[in-house]
Amino acid sequence: MQRPLSTVGVLETGAIVLGTNIIADGHAVGFSVRVVTHIHQDHIVGLSRSIRELGLIAGTPLTLDLLEVSGYRIPPSKRLVLPYGVSVSIDGDVLTLKQANHVPGAAEVVVELANGTRVGYTGDFKLPGTDILYELDVLVIDATYGVEEWVRPWQEEIDLLLADVVQEGLMYGPVYIYGYYGKIEEIMLLLRRHGVDAPFLVNQRVGRSVSVLERHGYRVGDVVVDGTREAREVKRSGWYIGFRHYSSWRRRRVLPSNGLRPVHILLTGWEFREPLRRVSPREWIVSFSDHADFRQLVSYVEEARPRMLIVDGYRGGRAAAYFASYVSKRLGIPATVMPDVRG
Repeated sequence: MQRPLSTVGVLETGAIVLGTNIIADGHAVGFSVRVVTHIHQDHIVGLSRSIRELGLIAGTPLTLDLLEVSGYRIPPSKRLVLPYGVSVSIDGDVLTLKQANHVPGAAEVVVELANGTRVGYTGDFKLPGTDILYELDVLVIDATYGVEEWVRPWQEEIDLLLADVVQEGLMYGPVYIYGYYGKIEEIMLLLRRHGVDAPFLVNQRVGRSVSVLERHGYRVGDVVVDGTREAREVKRSGWYIGFRHYSSWRRRRVLPSNGLRPVHILLTGWEFREPLRRVSPREWIVSFSDHADFRQLVSYVEEARPRMLIVDGYRGGRAAAYFASYVSKRLGIPATVMPDVRG
């Protein structure tokens, strides 16, 4: 098997190494720039150390602003703001961010090294809506759902199905949606695109994120922050959509509802049997993910055709090992896992 370049890979800290100057989504010493592809927790590991110890923190304008309201204070002298498609030279290496369909502000990374080698990193993504990174010598890919059975054939239709469930629930009372931060904001925008106009009830953290989205041109519409006078009025009306963190699902039945019985919807990427599953008369599991499923991962690699594939084992676990083996055997592209999760 062709060996990966010594200057490209995934470290045990989660850092994606893209040459001698640039890393992404994890911390390591001795680099000039850390790229943050998006705001999910497993991609901002060690970020406080990176802010202290590295020269620059790069990201899309939206991602850097979302980090700021999440409590990460990046000094202006260390903020490297990179809109999609804009390139910057870092000690001879050229860094460019590309559009990724994941959470708002998410990006892929392309680096053309000073010696002419082209390397890239997908970060988290799904299709369609993600730029394919072509003509790469090495591609580092996320493969969260890199096992052949982990497919969601309905992935392109789930947006409309979710909106329909929400609209139906609102006919009888409030609807509560449970998901991870980042995904919550994505769902809010999705529902607005599909004509859902009920007020959104959110906590202060999500409220700050919504303010950033609005500044960047997103139209989130009527949003109220829990605990305010406006929120109390909205709750009394019984016509609203409340957003809660995924971890709050266990406490769903104790949510105050002004005498009404809310509809509860849990968003998960680990439901592969059907797009929607009713678990009680007013509770749903919805198969929604902002990650590519196995079909989309294969499609991406087939189209990109990198000379070498590295699968992110830090975040992918056993799925990374399976996907690397599949790509090597079925697609004929040399592939390996880093760090090696196979023991």
